[in-house]
Amino acid sequence: MRVFIDTRGVHRHPTGAGKALAYLLRQLHADFPGHQYVPCAPDGAETWRLARQILWGQAGLPWRSLRARADVLHVPSGAAAAIVPGVRVVMTVHDLAPTRHPELLPPGRGRWYWSRWVPFTARFARRLLVPSAFTKRDLVALTGIPEARIVVAPWGVPLDLTGSSADMGRAYGLAEPFVLYVGTIDRRKDYRTLLAAMQRLHPAISLAVAGTVIAGRTDFAETVRRLGLEHRVKMLGYVVERDLPALYRAAAVFVYPSLYEGFGLPVLEAMACGTPVITYNAASLPEVAGDAARLLDCPVTPDALAEEIGRVIEDRALRRELSERGRERARAFDWATTAHRTVQAYEAAVA
Repeated sequence: MRVFIDTRGVHRHPTGAGKALAYLLRQLHADFPGHQYVPCAPDGAETWRLARQILWGQAGLPWRSLRARADVLHVPSGAAAAIVPGVRVVMTVHDLAPTRHPELLPPGRGRWYWSRWVPFTARFARRLLVPSAFTKRDLVALTGIPEARIVVAPWGVPLDLTGSSADMGRAYGLAEPFVLYVGTIDRRKDYRTLLAAMQRLHPAISLAVAGTVIAGRTDFAETVRRLGLEHRVKMLGYVVERDLPALYRAAAVFVYPSLYEGFGLPVLEAMACGTPVITYNAASLPEVAGDAARLLDCPVTPDALAEEIGRVIEDRALRRELSERGRERARAFDWATTAHRTVQAYEAAVA
């Protein structure tokens, strides 16, 4: 079987979905070498305007897959699927946040694309891959797609846990103890509550943010200044994969204050590194965390979050318990399972 794969998400600084795709491709080549995987990533796609993205998804990509005589076209980035007759499409849907909560995106054509067009095109895919049972339920509820066409393929840990053992806290100028957040900062993250909670904690406790703030979509920097946290919030920018395990391990606690996630990959990463995790009891996060993290019911108040952070930092027995549970929980997620279920979706699409 020849699989044509849109690899636009795998670039120099990939986010969660891009990292997941890179690890999935590696596992597919290792476990299913009898199939052929043809990547396709046009130059400059990260900066394309919406009209060009739609043209590529509905014309350029399917045309190239037909020319390559592909049996399946896999669109794994969460972007819209091609609805061209004769093209067998497998589409990955990471989450339905823009459809559930369109206010998370700025008004305009981008909001229409992600909240309306993407789920519309999902109806035409032969099979759909989702990273969680939560996203499957959301997809069925919002699109009416039959459950039988949806395959749940949870991700594994996209980190080399045998990597850097350097003191990443010191390398980034972080004094212990510090709270760690990894990922982009956008409107689905409850960063205002996290920052207000930091204001309530001891001044010696800092917050390290490993990731990017999406320009024009948050008031993160303004909130930091308004709360007087400029010297306690350390913006690390994008942290390369080889440094992430050591950074997780250096943190006293990892906090992931997300209101809506299709999977929540940083939670899994932190648990795999043995870092105590605090996150929200929302969307797919309890599905990933299980009983290995402290889950806070929404709406979360700054006082409640500050109290939980303080408890985890101060209680060594609790930290040890969360660390052990987290490592055990993370072992339940592996890329071999992801690859196997992905190939099942490919085979069902051509049957």
